[in-house]
Amino acid sequence: MQDGDVPITYADTARLRAAVGFSPDTPLRVGMQRFVDWYRAYHQQD
Repeated sequence: MQDGDVPITYADTARLRAAVGFSPDTPLRVGMQRFVDWYRAYHQQD
């Protein structure tokens, strides 16, 4: 780690939940795979 790095970070979605009633709950690995699958299908790549 370099000076200024923090060991853990996370987004606080409380304001989003309060404003629109939505709180994301998709794990990063799942979300990334869904994006890759969509991207490949959209651009017709295998």
